[in-house]
Amino acid sequence: MGHFKLFDKKSYDLNKDSNRGVLILHGFSSTTYETLPLAEFLSKRGFRAVAPNLPGHGTTVEDCNSKKFQDWLDFVDVKLAELSSECDEVSVVGLSMGAVLSLYLATFFPMNKLIVCATVLKFKNPYVVNLLIPLVNKFLKQRKKPFKKNPHKNWSGYDHYPLTALNEFRKLNQYVSKKLNKVTCPTLYIHSTNDRLSNYENVNFVMDNISAKAKEKLIVRDASHHLFYESKDKKTIFEAINSFLKKKN
Repeated sequence: MGHFKLFDKKSYDLNKDSNRGVLILHGFSSTTYETLPLAEFLSKRGFRAVAPNLPGHGTTVEDCNSKKFQDWLDFVDVKLAELSSECDEVSVVGLSMGAVLSLYLATFFPMNKLIVCATVLKFKNPYVVNLLIPLVNKFLKQRKKPFKKNPHKNWSGYDHYPLTALNEFRKLNQYVSKKLNKVTCPTLYIHSTNDRLSNYENVNFVMDNISAKAKEKLIVRDASHHLFYESKDKKTIFEAINSFLKKKN
């Protein structure tokens, strides 16, 4: 399946000499194209920034559809373990589905900080995803994304939805939702009111259910779902992440 230029097959490990590690996880059907700007920013501010492509991402839609949600969990487990073995401090930043995976990691790993961005734990179209997708994905494996005006404006991955993988995303959300009370590390939640893929419901659901005593929110207005892309809010978002990571527990 073809892809377009907002597509990055590479995984990144920047500023390896730093002992302050940050694992940065991208969203569903996307690539490190959407996380690299933040990785570069943090690496220049003293952090070791690791931004990998998740299994089934940065490859093909068919490859994505072949993965189970456990593959994503196992992958981030290993990446965080590798980073923690080489760094004195370890934090995780997740965007969209990457935020769900970050929350999962925080349920059992004693990380320094957790930053969840544009979380999609509750789907915007729950009827379609929770009821139709489990049935439809068995015979319809992918569906073309409905591009408007500029096809490169909103997406940084596949030009089709991997529907079988979307069903795994649904299972992932069910699995992680039940464990949120085990999240105890300092947490920053970032959300844009201009986000068309993640409802504000996600903010309340996560913040109300995690057990972290130190919880902060940053709500911006102009950024899209892809919070690390260029927008009027980008500087505010990046500086907030940097400040939160450096704040003393």
